[in-house]
Amino acid sequence: MNKPSRQLSSLILATALGASAATTQAAGVTIGGTESDEQGSGFTALFSGDRFENFRHMKRFVPTSVMSPSPKPWQLGDSSDTLSYSGDFLGEETSLEDFIALSDTSALLVIKDGQIIYEQYRHGDSRDSLHTSFSVAKSFTSALLGIALAEGHIDSLDDPLRKYLPELDSPTFDGVTVEHVLQMSSGVRFDETYTDPESDINRMTAQVPPMTYLEYINQLEREHAPGTYNHYASVNTQLLGILLVRVTGESLTDYMTSRLWHPLGMEHKGLWTLDEQGIELAMGGLAASARDYAKLGLLYLNDGLRGDQRILPEGWVKASVTPDEPHLMPGENPNSSSVSGYQYQWWTPRNWDGDYLARGIWGQNIYVHPENRVVIVKLAADQKNFDPAYKLAYIDYLQDIAQSLGE
Repeated sequence: MNKPSRQLSSLILATALGASAATTQAAGVTIGGTESDEQGSGFTALFSGDRFENFRHMKRFVPTSVMSPSPKPWQLGDSSDTLSYSGDFLGEETSLEDFIALSDTSALLVIKDGQIIYEQYRHGDSRDSLHTSFSVAKSFTSALLGIALAEGHIDSLDDPLRKYLPELDSPTFDGVTVEHVLQMSSGVRFDETYTDPESDINRMTAQVPPMTYLEYINQLEREHAPGTYNHYASVNTQLLGILLVRVTGESLTDYMTSRLWHPLGMEHKGLWTLDEQGIELAMGGLAASARDYAKLGLLYLNDGLRGDQRILPEGWVKASVTPDEPHLMPGENPNSSSVSGYQYQWWTPRNWDGDYLARGIWGQNIYVHPENRVVIVKLAADQKNFDPAYKLAYIDYLQDIAQSLGE
């Protein structure tokens, strides 16, 4: 079996091949797995064959850690299936059923005022499926950082990152704060071109180990002054994960289990992708059920509370989802690489309505509309998601669903 670090490098390359509409090319990328019950028998590549099947069996491709189900699960109840909606998608009037088909969606869950009003599964997914969500993990990592801040493991988001990670002693990290990293505004030059084997995202996964993440990241150059430009780069979230492990003394899996997974009443186990050293990929790699993903959205909708129990510190949700600097605002922005807005590892739509979302490649989303009390979970294996215009269009569609529920 290939070493996990090589598996991860191959996984990123396979993602790129899939993004290029070349899943047959990806068939030559061996990612492997073990013969154990936990790791499964493995496929030739994640994006060959049935992507829907593969995406609910990530443990067959990469090593994973496990967050155990909560001993006190939060039961969301049965769906009333009362939602009937049709709206514009790519210039055509599109029903929910047609949207699911067009967007290669395997799970779509809509919650209004705490009640599931629409729940549909396709392509073999079910309420019990653990579906990978790629960069949705970034928003979970952000929640953990808020908890660590409240517990005193981090003194202030204004602290220099070096206070906690002194190994980052290159000039690139002069003046970089914890908040800059949270906002994807560290100024670090990081090439996340998946199709280029010499890009930073591929080089980092190939060279760790023998290098550590911090050793690799410390070599990176500066592209912008810290806190002036929003450049989405997964290296920032990986730094947050390393920071959390350093200050809490726990693995991300253990910290997530005790601070978020169990308190939120997750019904199913969760999986987190590991590298060869057993380090979680904070930048992406969670697998969970659609209903358990929805619980993170409900937690944020309710300002960090589950009932009377406060899980996230007071004020953290508002601070996390409200862009507060010009370079973070949605819309055409000369100081951002995206027309979507950004804050603490959460996105805001281009036509911002106070709403926000966690987002992962291939069409994974946890969308929250606070004013209308709506949470939408969308899980998919949608190759078209790599088209920026298409991605904006389906986010607009989710936003339109939520806005229709306020009428």
